Amino acid sequence: MTEPNPEKSNGGSDQPPAESRTTRRALEVKLAARRRNRRLVMVVVPLLVVAAATTVAVRWNSGAPTSAQPAAVTGAAARPAKDCPSRPQVTVWVPPALVTALRQTASAFQTTDAAPCVTYVVQARSPIESMIGLGKGQPNRPDAWVADSSTWVDRVNATAKINASKATPFAESALVVAMDPARAATFKAAPSWQDLLASDRPIRISDPRSTTAGMLTIASALPQLNEREDRAVIPRLAKITAPSTQALFDAFDSSPADASAFPVSEADLAQHNQAEPNHQMVPVTPRGGTPSFAYSLVDVATDPAHSQAIAKLGQYLTGTAAASMFAAHGIRSTTRPVAMATPTGGVGEITLGPGPSSAQIAAATDAWQAATIDFSLLTVFDVSGSMKERIGNTTRVALTQQAAGIALAALPKSTRLGVWIFSDGIGPGGVDYREVVPFGLLTDSRHRARVAAAAAHLADDVGGGTGLYDTIWAAYQKAKASYDSSRLNAVVILTDGRDQDSIGISLTQLKANLRAHADPAKPVAITTIGIGPDVDSKGLTEISRMTSSKYYSALTPADMTTVLAKALFDHECKDGHCV
Repeated sequence: MTEPNPEKSNGGSDQPPAESRTTRRALEVKLAARRRNRRLVMVVVPLLVVAAATTVAVRWNSGAPTSAQPAAVTGAAARPAKDCPSRPQVTVWVPPALVTALRQTASAFQTTDAAPCVTYVVQARSPIESMIGLGKGQPNRPDAWVADSSTWVDRVNATAKINASKATPFAESALVVAMDPARAATFKAAPSWQDLLASDRPIRISDPRSTTAGMLTIASALPQLNEREDRAVIPRLAKITAPSTQALFDAFDSSPADASAFPVSEADLAQHNQAEPNHQMVPVTPRGGTPSFAYSLVDVATDPAHSQAIAKLGQYLTGTAAASMFAAHGIRSTTRPVAMATPTGGVGEITLGPGPSSAQIAAATDAWQAATIDFSLLTVFDVSGSMKERIGNTTRVALTQQAAGIALAALPKSTRLGVWIFSDGIGPGGVDYREVVPFGLLTDSRHRARVAAAAAHLADDVGGGTGLYDTIWAAYQKAKASYDSSRLNAVVILTDGRDQDSIGISLTQLKANLRAHADPAKPVAITTIGIGPDVDSKGLTEISRMTSSKYYSALTPADMTTVLAKALFDHECKDGHCV
């Protein structure tokens, strides 16, 4: 007997798309910087266009830059300068810290006679979300993408196979250490990276494998440490690493002692301080200069007319008006220098030094991966008949296999990975699951090829009902039997439906089994992803929470980018325990 269908719920996906953070914070500035609501929500408010001066000195530590700023923003540019027969949308994906500035700049450009007959829509995407979402078969792909490091262009090209051309950066934002003012006051001079990382009280960082702040930090800092310090520093940092800079800001806002210092961009820090005027942080710049986030506009459009619109926007981004708007948000133009004052309480002059080379970034990332916890993941994909459901010109399973191919290819090569598929009776002896790739290391090129082939051929096996609960229980048992104590062990389940196996175990039985067989010495997280509106999100949430993991909801095809990025990369570690 199966369980009655629980009431639909959005489940435990408590991390909405990154865009909500930026628009919400802009709204808070408009409302006298009211303390932000802890539930991140999507907010759409009118965009005010600001006339820019040619030069401006900005002081953003108080939350009130001296230059004019927009009170609020929307995704699309406003007040076009000329009449047009039509205005197709041209979409640009940007890092969250850049959203407000790019929307303001695109809106100002829209009021000029040089602007093309389009509407620029600026949306926030983290690097990992962009990596997955830029795949050729993914829905709602943008026409352009602002990368904050050329390293991400290389990684996107390698995983999404889009052959994007690198562009010259139009702006940059220094890497600084956001610090509690009381802690910053203990430094009489600019500290070295060694002081910040190898002390008895090291700073925290965001994950270098999935964030630019973390990547730039370890690539800049590790060459300054000796071999003994390397071996000691990385494991200590890994135990307190966060999945994102926003997670670190949230930790500081709720309990400053838990995140009193961590590297971010000037733009991220300015945005936080504008939204939290009563809970400020100050920048501390390491001795000898600091690398920068280098923002470049990468054309990924498939329509020549859209490419032309992107090229014209790119020209505007290098101008004087754009430089002034950027400065109001802690962003420095690379073509039009604008004076930016050091915030009160900051330590060290913000001087941009040479950034780490590609070779240094690769070496540092490899060193980090070698010294930190690795993953043992059993990924389990729904191939039931409902995955054939059409979405525009494609299907759920086609979107899933393309996104899965990119996401799995982006995993660190030290990952231990297995792949299953499931639907009613698909496996040997009529079971609801089938192993298509056994556990193996992605360092093995043959194993990587098998994983890629499995992802590319998910559509070949679509059919039947959703044998969900038997599959989850079997996958959990497999992961536990294959447990690797040196790794984070997890099962990742992706499904678009509810359990339909009338002779399989019920939700109540599955939960009882998980409780009875839980072993604190061998924890296995069950991360669940629901596609579309027909998922038993309540039941999946309960299952994931029982195993210290999360349920992620992809209600629309475009959400697949975000949920896969979070499910595979957003693992929190504390005191050596990672989930």
